[in-house]
Amino acid sequence: MKLSRNEDRDERVVIGAIFGLQLVIAYGHGETKKLMMRSLLDRFIRECTRVEIGWKPPSDNFVRLNTDGARKDNNKAECGGIIRGNHGEWLGGFAKVIGECSAFIAELWGVFEGLTLARRMGFRKVEVHIDSVVVVQVITTGKLHNKIGWSLVLNIRKLLELDWEVIIAHAYRETNKCADALANVGCQLNRTLIFYEDCP
Repeated sequence: MKLSRNEDRDERVVIGAIFGLQLVIAYGHGETKKLMMRSLLDRFIRECTRVEIGWKPPSDNFVRLNTDGARKDNNKAECGGIIRGNHGEWLGGFAKVIGECSAFIAELWGVFEGLTLARRMGFRKVEVHIDSVVVVQVITTGKLHNKIGWSLVLNIRKLLELDWEVIIAHAYRETNKCADALANVGCQLNRTLIFYEDCP
């Protein structure tokens, strides 16, 4: 079995930690043994929780839709999104002024407009990456604790039920900067919604 670079590194960290622990048990004594074990455990935890963050291309035959929503200090909300191919190439994007609403509702609008654009462009395999864990949970489970945004969630779920393959996933905010930039463009628009065939 061939290991990926990350799996190979993780395996080396675990083997190194086990070997270090065996040395401490065999040769450590008293207070020194405790300090050595604590140091080894701290290093092991640090190494195992390190996460590489960066935009990665979608799986073969999929496109990646990154969406974002934001609300400014003046309560004006906007959303934006970008669709890229599996080589990172720009396929389409959008920015939308929403008006007054919460950041949560702006995020939902981003997903709805992004899915609508992807569908209209004819894509049949779409990975949607959203930087809000709450929005991902609400969309995937269909459970919302209050009525605000419910009709928008229903419309998103109706889009997901169409004849296409859509994967909804959480993305770290750092991997969503292009969608965030398009959402921020929304507050400067003179019209409600604009589509970009090319990168603005």
